[in-house]
This record gives sequence, structure tokens and C-alpha cells, in this order.
Amino acid sequence: MDANRLRFWMLADERDWTPVTPDDIRHDPRRRALVLSSRRDLPPVVEHEAEASARLARVPGAIDAFGTWARWDETARKVMATGAVPGEAPIFTPAAGEAPTDLAIGHDGALYIALGGRVVIQDLRGRWDPVTLSDPALAAWRLAADPSGGVWALGGPPGAPGAPTKLARVRGLPLPRRFGAGPGPETFRLRDDNPAPPRITGVTELALPGERPVAIAVSPAGRVGVLTWRDGGDARLRVLDGAAVGVPMDLAGARFPYGFAWLSEGCVAVLLTSFPAEAIAYPFEPGDASAPPAGDLYPLTDHDGGPLMHGTTSPPHYLSARGPSPLHPISLPSLSSRGIASNAKRLDSGSARTVWHRLYLEGLIPPGTGVRVLLAATDDPAPPSASDVWAWNEHRFGAVPRGPDEGEVRDVPKDVDIPRGVWVPQASEIPFHEGLRGCRPVPHESGLFTALIQRPTRRVRALRGRYLWARVELLGDGRSGPELAALRAYASRFSYVERYLPEIFRESLFGEDADAHGKATPADFLERLIDDCEGVLTPIEDRIAAAWMLTDARTVPEASLEWLASWIGFAFDPVVPAARRRALLEAAPDLYRWRGTLRGLTRALDVVTGGAVSEGRVVVVEDFRLRRTFATILGADLGDRDDPLLPGLTASGSSFVGDTLFLGEEMKKEFLAVFVKDLLDAPATVTGPGADAQAALDAEREAVRRFFLRLAHRVTILVHQEVEREDPGLIRRVAELEAPAHVSTVVTTASHPFIVGVASLIGVDTYLARKAPPRTATIGGSYIGVRDLVERPPTLDPRTEGGSG
Repeated sequence: MDANRLRFWMLADERDWTPVTPDDIRHDPRRRALVLSSRRDLPPVVEHEAEASARLARVPGAIDAFGTWARWDETARKVMATGAVPGEAPIFTPAAGEAPTDLAIGHDGALYIALGGRVVIQDLRGRWDPVTLSDPALAAWRLAADPSGGVWALGGPPGAPGAPTKLARVRGLPLPRRFGAGPGPETFRLRDDNPAPPRITGVTELALPGERPVAIAVSPAGRVGVLTWRDGGDARLRVLDGAAVGVPMDLAGARFPYGFAWLSEGCVAVLLTSFPAEAIAYPFEPGDASAPPAGDLYPLTDHDGGPLMHGTTSPPHYLSARGPSPLHPISLPSLSSRGIASNAKRLDSGSARTVWHRLYLEGLIPPGTGVRVLLAATDDPAPPSASDVWAWNEHRFGAVPRGPDEGEVRDVPKDVDIPRGVWVPQASEIPFHEGLRGCRPVPHESGLFTALIQRPTRRVRALRGRYLWARVELLGDGRSGPELAALRAYASRFSYVERYLPEIFRESLFGEDADAHGKATPADFLERLIDDCEGVLTPIEDRIAAAWMLTDARTVPEASLEWLASWIGFAFDPVVPAARRRALLEAAPDLYRWRGTLRGLTRALDVVTGGAVSEGRVVVVEDFRLRRTFATILGADLGDRDDPLLPGLTASGSSFVGDTLFLGEEMKKEFLAVFVKDLLDAPATVTGPGADAQAALDAEREAVRRFFLRLAHRVTILVHQEVEREDPGLIRRVAELEAPAHVSTVVTTASHPFIVGVASLIGVDTYLARKAPPRTATIGGSYIGVRDLVERPPTLDPRTEGGSG
């Protein structure tokens, strides 16, 4: 079989291992059903130690949280990084004749390099020069980042089984470079400035007789795992317990794994030469002596054949022809075949004479799956015991096998027909309701199902009692299962026999005789037969009785909203969703009452935007209310005694900067840009002697007067940038419809969410913006030091955010 193809393995009927391609499984449901169970034991294949050792000797790559990554370039003899932009950049060059054995990025933003038995620490933020650590007792070979900082170092390379191997912890970081002169010699210090300098601590010799440690990895919670090879046996996983490795767990079927990583706290992944196109997952439980494969499929697409990459995030990555690829499982159907639920609250009809009539079920019942509904009725507010099988009456929907299932359902006589639900084409029995599933009904599979409530083993099938109890059992086939959206029971029964037929056709058995087991009475059979007709007619009658719902904006079907709106001459914009159309119809009387006023305009905008006006995301301003602000901007001294257009203050209509007017330079530019066309006509202040100065002053006053007249019949609508993308155009169209003919409307966007003098009441007509998330700086859009800050992230690729290699 081609090693580059994704492989599945399944156990055939002959108990032989058979390779199967994805296409085989996709088109064969029987094989799909066997995939999970068959993958729990690996096929008897041979792993070659020499090939695994060659792959193990390759230098693993490292990937950071930003997706940039580093690798060892054997040709260039440099550690290269890439991912931010096309191409690669060198980030570390060892001395001549030296080559790293491992690269690992730490949770502390540093790159750790195992080089010649030493550990080199290089800061990815460039805060300090690389630091080299060494310990005569440790020849660092493999590294693994610890979530609390630093790395674990495993000595190596692997020698003969039982050869001494060392394990140690690398902790601490240097202090950043100082800017300027440091403290002088006269400054007294009790200790060194760095309380946690870089150091190698806790060097421990691993006592592993007959085993060779080949890999180390740390889980997200800090659980340290060491992978070992054994001669003549499966590989082992040992988890650090204090200062020593813990009890070993054999990885069934894995002889020489060359890659190792934690998928979660309870699962690890290994790479095997016999499975070049997938990683094998093993469950981990402390104390287990052995573990079979978990059965999940983790494909390796175009894998380069090397170990898994070191990283600080989940999932682990492997290096492929396209760069780092995450190790994700393929979702194979593996569902529970059975589930049980019951109603937490009893259904109380209020009368002991209640006859429970009909059951409606909304849900999805795929082929091969089913739903059992067990009903019981009592006059006491306590349910019958689950062991009292005769008190519970079964109703079946879908494919439900006959007979007991794990003691939950009694084995009824074979000559008794269990009531079976049928599919109905309506989305819901509730008039004009669209159903709770919210998807298109599929005959006999999805939508609404109904069944007449019965006692299938009693002579009189009617179920009587004040309280109704329900237990639901969902049955699947392991690949799919039923979904239950709603279960509704109706009472009391509207009997056509009792209301419309002569008394001779009515039931004559009551009490203990009616509760006796046996075949149904003729009267009971007639009742159930006529109830089939009633089940068709009652929903039709209900729809006729509920016809008024078609004229209510809250209940009219979505397809009829345009029709109902046409009754009152209302039309919807095409982009307005159904929920807001209903709100517009409900608000129609108020909108017509206040149409042509500021209140009507703001109400219409608030409804059509889903509350944007109430929340302050859209602000409606009558321009004439800004005349005091513009009087200050234009520099005119317009007091009330001289200009009747500016009432308000006894001395002057002008605003007082710092009191009634706050406009910064940037905000002033944005605010004035809204009225730039009108301000072009506003004159500059002219001074001079005599009549010329007076004429210039009169001309200035006249220009200001004309400017204010233009503001008298105009409304400005400020739309903040956080509204939905289509809202500005929608707001413009609504404003044109709702504003009076003599009033012009201007819709403009605003970048400042808080504008004093325009929107100044927090929680009423304005709001405070949320903190903006970090984003990439843009030319012409970012203001360094004002509201944008640039900092270098701990990324492997130095070209990210302007770093240097």
C-alpha cells in the first residue's frame, strides 16, 4: 500500500488485518461501523530500529503561539525562522563544527537550544544576549518546555539499554539590558540584582534497567513524560513522580516510536515508522500498566518523517511539505447507543378523570434509530416505581426492537401491538408555529411525529389519571442517534364517540375490569379508530380557531409579514431581518402617530437598527441645537440682545470653552468635517477703521445668520463605526422616509464614541467604547502614543512587528 496515502485498518470477519482506503470506508457503512473497535489493537507489523533511530536523530523544529517556526538548516548550518513573511531569516549560528540536537520555545518567550550538551537561551524579544548553560553531569540532548517557565533537559543520545541517562531542569532568565549607567560602586546591595538567574538544577540519573529514554514532553498542566524503548518489548511511557520517573505504562503494539507529544492530560501521541501516514494516540491513566491504542485517527499529511515539533500551544504540530501542520483527529462516528431521560416536573391536569389523549414529538429520527416513550398516569403526586413495568406504557417512534433492553422495558406478549408514532407533514400541531427544530421536515425522519396515548396490554386502552409521568429512551446504532426537540402531551380527550354517537357505542367496562390484561374491547377499538380521524380534523379546526394570529405581528408566519404590512401601507427594506420586521409592525401605530417629528424619526431608527439609538451607537441631532457651539467656533460675539436666533444666556449665546464646549484638535476636525460645505461660506473676522470695518462686521453677521438659517431645517445622524456593515445605508433610507419633506437629513460616521455637546449623556444618548483588541498597526490609521502601542511579541521569526535578526 502507498505509504503516502491515509490508511485505515479494520478487523475482517476472518480475523485478519486488512488495509482499507478512506474511499472503501466512505462507501461501506459496515466497515465504518468496525473502524473504531478494530483500531484498538495495532496490526502485527514490523518496526525497524535502524530507521526509527535515524528519524530520532533529526533535530525537531519549534513553533510559537503566533504560528512562526524555526528549524535547523543542515546545509546553511544555521537555525532558520519563518512564518511571518515569505522566506527565512537566520536567528542563531553555532560555532564551527557544532550542531544543535533540539530546539524548544518556552512559555517565557525564550528559545532554548541544546548544543553540544549545553543549553543556549536566546530571548525572542531581544532583551538580553544569548546565555549558555552547562553542567558536567548533564549532556543535554532533548528539551521540553515547562508551563511554569524554563525547560526540562534529557541527557543523551540514547545508548545501550540500561545505560545511565540524566534528567535536569533549566530555570531562570537574565535581567534585561540596562539603559544608561547602572548604580555606582558606592551603592550597597545585599545580593545580586537577579533573584532567579539562569541555571541548571536537579540533575537526576534515571534508573531504567533495560530501557533507553528517547523523548521527553510536558503536558499543559506540567506533567513530565519520558518515552523509552525496550529490547524485545513495547515502548514505555514514564511520568515524573517527584524527582524520579514513575510506574511505567506499556504502549501496546508500539516498539520504536520516534515522536512523542501530549494531546491532553489523558492522552499522548507517538509516531511509528510502520505508520508513516498517521500518529497513534494512547490513553493515559496514572497507575495503568498497559494501554491499547485509543482508536482515534490522527492523519499525517505530507509528513517529512521527523519528530513532532516543540510548541507551547495545543494541538501539537508536525512538519510537512507546507510547513507546520496541527495534529487533529478525523472525527469518526462513535455515539452511545442508548440514553434515558425523564420529566423532572409532573404534568398536572387538575382532575383525576382526565383521559390523556395524544402525544406529539418533535425531533430527528434517522433510519435505524428510534425513541421509546414510556407513560404512566397516577392520582398521587408521586411517580410509579421504575421496576413496576406494568405501570409504564410504551409508545414507539422509529426503529425500536421488540422486547426488553437492559431491564428497562418489559417483554410484552407478542400478540400485543405497541402503539407506533407516525410522521405528519405539519411543522407543529400548534397553529402557525414553525416548530422548535428550525429545519425542513423530512418524511418519516425529521419533523413532527404523533401517537395516540394508550395502554397496549389492557382491555380498555385509555390512560386515566391526574398526573402524567414520562420516561424517554433514545436508541441509536453507534453511528447516528435520534434528537428530541420537544415532547408534548394533550388532555383531556375530546371523544367523538361520546359526543356524536349513540350510547350503545360507548365503553361499558370500568374499574378493575377495564384494567385487566387482554385484548381490547370492541368499544375501545371503535374509539381508537375514530380518534384517527379526530387526529386529522382537530389540527385543522385549531388553525381556523387561531386565524386571528395571522393579524398579529408577533405570531404571523414569516412568509406573511409583507402581506400583513400591506394592510396598513407599510413596506420593509429588503435588508431588514424578520425579527425587526415584526418589531416595526408592532411599532407602526406609534410611528404613524409621531411621523414627521424627531421622536418619530428616532423611534423608527431605533426599531430598524435593533436598539442602536437607545444604546448610543446612533445619535440623532437637530442641527439648530448646535448654534451655540458654532458661535464659538466662528468667533462671533452673538448676544441675545443683538441676535434673536441665539436665546439661552442673558449675556451671550456663545459657548464658553472649558465650560459648555470641549473640542480637542482631532475631535474638532472631525466635527467640522460634517459641516464643511456650510463653513466655507463663513467669513473670517475683519477689523479696520471707520465705515469699512462696520461694513465688514455687518457682512460677517449676515453670513453667520445665513449659516444658522441653513441649520434650521436639517438633521444630522451620527453613526458610530461599531454598527453593522449594512446599517449606514439602511439608516439613510429610513431617514429619507421618516423625515418631513422640508427637512434634509445627513448621515455620517463618527470615530469618537463620546462627543461632548453632541452626545453627552452617558447611558442616555451616548456610551463608552469597549477596549479595542490588539491589532496590526496600519499606515495612516494608527496613532503611535495616542491610542496605539507597538511592542515586540515573543515570536520566532524576527521580522514580525519590526524586530531584527
